[in-house]
Amino acid sequence: MEAAFDALALGGIEAVRVDPLAKSLGVTRGSFYWHFKDRAALHAAMLKDWRKRASYQIGSRIENRVSAPDERLRQNLALPKSGPRARRAAAIEFAIRLWSLRDEEAAQAVKHIDHVRLHYYAKLYDELGFSPEESRKRAFLFYATLMGQAIIVTDDQTDVRGELADALLGKL
Repeated sequence: MEAAFDALALGGIEAVRVDPLAKSLGVTRGSFYWHFKDRAALHAAMLKDWRKRASYQIGSRIENRVSAPDERLRQNLALPKSGPRARRAAAIEFAIRLWSLRDEEAAQAVKHIDHVRLHYYAKLYDELGFSPEESRKRAFLFYATLMGQAIIVTDDQTDVRGELADALLGKL
């Protein structure tokens, strides 16, 4: 599964093919088919695994360390955006979102994850005392900001993440 995610991160869903995966793992095609009925089964397993990771990942790294909702939001914004793990995760997320434009199963996985994440962020805004409608709007803006940060390349002069946290929390 990890080799499939590596291929996805590097080349998109088109790169997740049986022969190259088997070769990169040093196994036969038959060995691959022992684990997955076919390529479609591998793709379905990847989406299931990504849903699980992306659902639990949303707050788990922060929830255990920080209890205040505004600090949880700030910590989400401050999660590392560089380094091998962060780059791989962003590449996988981006590849799945591109895949979802052409595939209904992938689209459903992305829809599910977006719902989970937006619900989580809205809950944090609720805890800060915003109305449900305002929380929903702020959660969307917050999430859009997070997604944008993953693909926008900045330097010290153009990076405004610190100021963004205050704006997203309504503390301008």
